[in-house]
Amino acid sequence: MDLGFSPEQEAFRAELRGWFEANRWRAPVVPPYTDRGLRQHLDWEHTLFDAGYAAPGWPREVGGLGCDAWEQLIYDEEYARLGLPDRINKMGLVHGGPTVLAHGTAEQRDRWLPRILRCTDIWCQGFSEPEAGSDLAALRTTGRVEGDVLVVNGQKTWTTQGIIATTMFALVRTDPEAARHRGISFVVIDLDAPGVEVRPLRQLHGHPGFAEVFFTDVEVPLINVVGALGDGWRVARTSLQLERGTARGTHARLERSVDGLARAVRESGAEPGAVQRLGRLRAWTYAYTQAAYAATDLGADAAFSSMLKLTWSRTQTAIHEAHLAALGPAAEVVDSPDELTGMRRDYWHGRAAEIFAGSTEIQLSLVAEQGLGLPREPRA
Repeated sequence: MDLGFSPEQEAFRAELRGWFEANRWRAPVVPPYTDRGLRQHLDWEHTLFDAGYAAPGWPREVGGLGCDAWEQLIYDEEYARLGLPDRINKMGLVHGGPTVLAHGTAEQRDRWLPRILRCTDIWCQGFSEPEAGSDLAALRTTGRVEGDVLVVNGQKTWTTQGIIATTMFALVRTDPEAARHRGISFVVIDLDAPGVEVRPLRQLHGHPGFAEVFFTDVEVPLINVVGALGDGWRVARTSLQLERGTARGTHARLERSVDGLARAVRESGAEPGAVQRLGRLRAWTYAYTQAAYAATDLGADAAFSSMLKLTWSRTQTAIHEAHLAALGPAAEVVDSPDELTGMRRDYWHGRAAEIFAGSTEIQLSLVAEQGLGLPREPRA
């Protein structure tokens, strides 16, 4: 059995690598939460779009290249291994757009997807709330049907890209009398609509990558509901599974991080145990990569997606912790929080990986219940 890539796939990889090398952004990448950074990222996105590389795995009829799952994986690997800029519209490209492709109407696909690809609209995800993070079904944001609109009231928090986004895909409770996982709708909201307030959340590493978003009597057309009214939990599971799975070249990013750790260990005159830790982390990264390949080939159900998320987040945290240990006291030398970039920024952001897309504890429960068939733990 040949487990390698085919000649056609390797030719596609070489074509991508050549284009990325020739067109990659050479200047220092500025976070997109400033005018300069936003312009820089938009320029890069327009370059990708003009070359047809905005979303190669999307169907051709909506602006993609119609690439299969393996070609998309190759694209993600090459993008990640070169350390190219984070996609400014990643919530639309990786989560929101594919969810609309899976559950939206033809009119919704035609209206939203081309604008995501061109970054005419920048999407964010409105799932988490102050009292509904890991327990997402506890959300309190409501949508009251009045004629042909939903009147939305409530709050979302830890909204990635929230301060630069124009559009949010959100979960709102449209039937307060229904059971916890029913009566929830998946709604696309214009953040310029009257009654929307966006407040930036400045993080420990100095960048306001998240936001709080408040809704006060915001009118959203009913045609912006994806799927049936009250069926949002089923629709949202598509988005959550994408977030927990293998998208965005996560395995290649882990490999890049392990390579950085190996350099730090060599340069620092590794303390006892560092080489053994490096070996274990290299092995776990290899195992995660093979699991990502298996998911690409065979697909990933909810339980397998949760196992991928667990392995990824735990391995990432361990790599960054080992990197800081290898640097020793030098790891703490920064003049201001705004200088928390590169590995230090990755360390702090990596801690969040054990929370977002469902915390480690939630993933363990999903594996136990859906993968192993164990009984659900009774709620207090």
